[in-house]
Amino acid sequence: MEKTTQSNRSVKTLTDKVFGICSLLLIVFSVELRADSTVLLDDSLRQLGLRESALRKGDPARSERFTGNGVPDVYAEKNVPYLEIGGIKVFLSRSVDVYRDNLTITGTDYQKVLVPLLWRSNALPKGFRRIVIDPGHGGKDVGKLCNRTEYTEKIATLDTALRLKNLLEKRGYEIILTRKEDVFVDLDDRPALANRVKADLFISLHYNSSRPGDTTSSGIETYCLTPTGQLSTNKAKAKADVTAEPGNRMDYFNIQLAWSVQRRLVSNTGAEDRGVRRARFAVLRPLNCPGILIEGGFMSSKEEGAKIANSAYRQKIAEAIAAGITDYHQRFRASQ
Repeated sequence: MEKTTQSNRSVKTLTDKVFGICSLLLIVFSVELRADSTVLLDDSLRQLGLRESALRKGDPARSERFTGNGVPDVYAEKNVPYLEIGGIKVFLSRSVDVYRDNLTITGTDYQKVLVPLLWRSNALPKGFRRIVIDPGHGGKDVGKLCNRTEYTEKIATLDTALRLKNLLEKRGYEIILTRKEDVFVDLDDRPALANRVKADLFISLHYNSSRPGDTTSSGIETYCLTPTGQLSTNKAKAKADVTAEPGNRMDYFNIQLAWSVQRRLVSNTGAEDRGVRRARFAVLRPLNCPGILIEGGFMSSKEEGAKIANSAYRQKIAEAIAAGITDYHQRFRASQ
């Protein structure tokens, strides 16, 4: 009798997963049938269980807000290149447009941004235990420099990585570093390590810098791999990236991980939200697991650079990343 019960449970679990994936595909397909290159934002969000809500004082006329049970709120504004999802900027392949007084986005952004972040499906990633943390730069590659303190990016990323490693190990994860000391590691070797050890997540740590003379630009941004057919947000070009990289197999999970971590980083540090962005970074393209690259603030900023040079602030960043990873994991635990 017990064996029969376990068998029934296994069948039910498999059925639930298949149903979740099929439902996800139906949601995507139903919207695509109504629009080729663009979709109405309100129509798209209704498909995902949200409803339009009242605008707030100060919202421009060409803006829309949406809310739903158990999902992040969404705010959109005409000609703005991102949506605010749960209060976090998520950049799009094209700015929000308008059609007959209704806001629109591209069908690709619907599939690659809205569906992963708002649709609660049972599509699960593979087992989740081993995380590779990649402290950017190292050795001869010093990275950015905080002119005020002469603190280098390669030292800041390694210190942050070691702090993050300690936090995640206490939560039961197995952590592997691409470098444990101040040595140079080739860019190609970093994702290669993650693939070789069959990592479940890849987190690349960096700190930002602005153009010479700019000491005020600040804020945190988190990158995931540019999906096939979308524009990278770190390049000033009008042509979308059409080649498919190995890492694009994880598009659905990449953006969820990036959003979860960015939300915690902004909340925990109080830094400016520079959003979830997309790029075809060398460390993200070859990955066989979900991966992100974090720019944890501007070393070129007079104020933020001084914060980054402070160990207490780097601890805050590490704690935020650990919390974001936990949030990402909990999302899938809840659907099992």
